[in-house]
Amino acid sequence: MPSTPDLNTKFLRFGLLCNGLTVEKWQAKTIKTLIEGGMQLILVVLNANETKKETFSEKLFSYKYSRLLFNLWSRFIFRPDSKNLIDISSITSKCTHISCKTQTAGIANIFDNQTIELIKNENLDFLLRFGFNIIKGEILQGAKYGVWSFHHDDEEIIRGGPPAFWEVFNPIDTNSVILQKLTDSLDKGLILKKIHFRTIKHSYNANLDQVYNGSTFMPLSVCKEIISGNMKETISLSKAKVIHPPGNFKMLFFFTKMVFRRIQFHLNALFRQEDWCVGIIDQPFQNIMQAIIDGKSDFQVNWLPKENKSTYTADPFIIEHQGDDLLFFELYDYKTDKGSVAMSKASEKFGKYYNVLDSENHFSFPFVFEIDSFLYCIPESYESNGIQLYRFDDQQNKFMFVQTLIDNVLAVDPVLFQYNDLWWLFFTQKEQPSVHLFAYFAENPFGPFSSHLNNPIKSDIFSSRPAGKPFIFNDKLIQPTQDCGHDYGMRVVLNEIIDLSKNSFKEATYKVLKPNHNWLYNKGLHTLNGNESYTVIDSKRFAFFWYGFKNRLLQRLKFKSK
Repeated sequence: MPSTPDLNTKFLRFGLLCNGLTVEKWQAKTIKTLIEGGMQLILVVLNANETKKETFSEKLFSYKYSRLLFNLWSRFIFRPDSKNLIDISSITSKCTHISCKTQTAGIANIFDNQTIELIKNENLDFLLRFGFNIIKGEILQGAKYGVWSFHHDDEEIIRGGPPAFWEVFNPIDTNSVILQKLTDSLDKGLILKKIHFRTIKHSYNANLDQVYNGSTFMPLSVCKEIISGNMKETISLSKAKVIHPPGNFKMLFFFTKMVFRRIQFHLNALFRQEDWCVGIIDQPFQNIMQAIIDGKSDFQVNWLPKENKSTYTADPFIIEHQGDDLLFFELYDYKTDKGSVAMSKASEKFGKYYNVLDSENHFSFPFVFEIDSFLYCIPESYESNGIQLYRFDDQQNKFMFVQTLIDNVLAVDPVLFQYNDLWWLFFTQKEQPSVHLFAYFAENPFGPFSSHLNNPIKSDIFSSRPAGKPFIFNDKLIQPTQDCGHDYGMRVVLNEIIDLSKNSFKEATYKVLKPNHNWLYNKGLHTLNGNESYTVIDSKRFAFFWYGFKNRLLQRLKFKSK
């Protein structure tokens, strides 16, 4: 069990286990993130083991020719940005440095007692391993919370390596990353944090950059959990076999796969675009929720008509206002390659569209709410580098800018709700729009907003990105989220928020809503909202749009920015 934290402590003391003061770029970013987050780097332990020098003939006879292609490719061709080397001398200059040699016990490194005592004398909270390969023995108890190490795969499926490779090769829909506290069992440490990304199946380079760069926050996140008393350790029960780097035949197969997948990826982008459509169900939201609880999804859906052949509708929100039910949604046009916010009215049978929010920026996900008889909207507009609040002008049928709620953030799909006397803003960010969930809180809906202690509060490709307005059902606070594991916006996952405070967050999966195969649009579903009269969703199919083809082609030819 982890030690009881001192809640008055605002920082933790940590050390590094490194092969040298030059580390990979993602490792340097992890260290800087810890320091910028208030943690104190106290000690650097450097690997002083000498590499055994072999004669040419010894190298010739001992070389693993079965992995020749992989070794040559890794050394001379494979160049992901995350693995570029960075000198960390400047950020470690004020630290204590220890150089040590280890003894080998099979494939493990064993630290001598003198080095372990020197490390223990620094009273570290944890050691972060970026070197020494496999380590065992007393060093694992050299810091209060142990030695932490990354594993950039799902330990339940893949143990060994290379990192994030076999998810691309096989392929597997998602690529997990764990931060673990090492034990004497190989690849079976105590899991401190686990996150999931959608595998980039057409590029190992991009996939490795994604999981390396996307995991750099994890040690700081665990530090914050320790400080707030919310640290958890999960025992890994993995029985997965240890996998080694691919042999020559598999590398040839891998190269062939990558060629065909890259061609398929670009052809899909050019000829197979998403076609979303808002669906209206003429039943109260509570009735539909009960049907979802009962496992039903065969609702009669009325799909909004297309304004023209180059547009689609998505992200519906419906609200009763001044005696009418107003439906707000994204109206996206492939011709302009951007979205605006449109509105239709129940009194007009949702047959007429009003453009209520438009500019040179892209708008989507028009989260609407009412306060003191005024209608407000917080749309997604990450291009504005902030979260903006708009108020509806009933005379002009337009949303007018009021204020910026949070500045300097590329927010995606923001939602606002009240819980335990605080107003909460949940959103993801453009860099990983479906992975990391951020939370901010304020005493009133107009701010000022403060960051949750442990942002991002959740990192999970399966259920982080908001999919609608949080609501109460059966005395439970339910947050709709998007499952983007296999593809973007595949289904809606309803999560019950069990605990939410300035320094804690806990939820559990409640129910899941998938698109019905009998729907006209049945390849995905990523928004669920409703009121006392209607329930609204959006679903997708795939289609060819001439302007979508044109824009994607120009982007690939570098004539148009994304």
